[in-house]
Amino acid sequence: MKPLALYLHLPFCAAKCRYCDFASYPGREDAWSAYLSALAEEWRQWLPELESTEIATIFFGGGTPSLLPTEAMERLLKELLDSGRVRADAEITMEANPGTVSPDKLRRLRRAGVNRLSLGAQSFSDVLLRSLGRIHRALDIAGAVSMARDAGFDNLNLDLMYALPGQTLSDWRETLDAAMALRPEHLSAYSLIVEPGTPLCADVERGAVSLPDEDETMALQRETVRRLTAGGYGRYEISNYARPGFECRHNLVYWNRGDYLGLGCAAHSLMDGERFENPRSLEEYLAGARRLNREKLTRADAMEETLMLSTRTTRGMSLRAYMENFAVDFEKMHEKKLRRLVQLGLIQLEGGFLRLTEKGMELQNAVVVELMDDQP
Repeated sequence: MKPLALYLHLPFCAAKCRYCDFASYPGREDAWSAYLSALAEEWRQWLPELESTEIATIFFGGGTPSLLPTEAMERLLKELLDSGRVRADAEITMEANPGTVSPDKLRRLRRAGVNRLSLGAQSFSDVLLRSLGRIHRALDIAGAVSMARDAGFDNLNLDLMYALPGQTLSDWRETLDAAMALRPEHLSAYSLIVEPGTPLCADVERGAVSLPDEDETMALQRETVRRLTAGGYGRYEISNYARPGFECRHNLVYWNRGDYLGLGCAAHSLMDGERFENPRSLEEYLAGARRLNREKLTRADAMEETLMLSTRTTRGMSLRAYMENFAVDFEKMHEKKLRRLVQLGLIQLEGGFLRLTEKGMELQNAVVVELMDDQP
């Protein structure tokens, strides 16, 4: 059976964060029921095409999936699990906002099959949380973790953000230490990206807020690596850290270019070498639009994606797998450039893998572009 990662997008939230560019819709409770029905129907339409596949991971993202009625999520999970397509040991993740969970909700979701909870903590500074438009406070994060443990969750992730407006290195150290003190199995630490069209972008453009400069952002990133590694969290991807055995299996599918199916509005898919997506618009999705912008990836596309995605991970790119997939000796093809990148301390070639060093991780895009220049 061919493994498949399943993503379900739940685009509803209590309030839109100031930095958010995702397809999410606050204040649309009127659409919840119709959307969940459409999501279940899309799953049923796919079932005949999934006979030779086995769902290895499920990820409920958003939006804020934990905001939706527990009964509705239980029904949706039951439909997925009763299909016979999901592995018994599947990793099933749900994103949650610390301000939208309760002991009863978490107990019921755990009993329904969710076995990994990803909490959008972002910061342990109430000042910074307010500036981002988050609806929770720092104390809510610890409360949510405690409730999750009581509900039986033994695989927790906390999402954190750095390079925030007004954030200092001291602020970030306090957030990292507070996060580790809660002993989650997994931590994600992302640098803020200011997306065009967001309220935060407008604030930056008119000078209402200022962001850390490049040197300050790099200092925050280096402190992340140092502090989390010292705390027992192994870095396995540029922005992700885990205790041994708790790497996110779902996200590893993306970085390893495995097949994944996305359901819901704005969801993207890669199956059998073909990309396609659902409409970003909630109304278009509810009207039945599906599988748009279908594109069969070329050999060159696959080669570039393999290099770009695998070098985000500390495991790196398997040179043997590259040869098997593309009939190209990557090491021989890029011999001079690879030798120079090794001398610069940006990459390592060992054990049949090409890996970026810690310094190389800081310049990942530049290293990838350098190696893409002479792809056949």
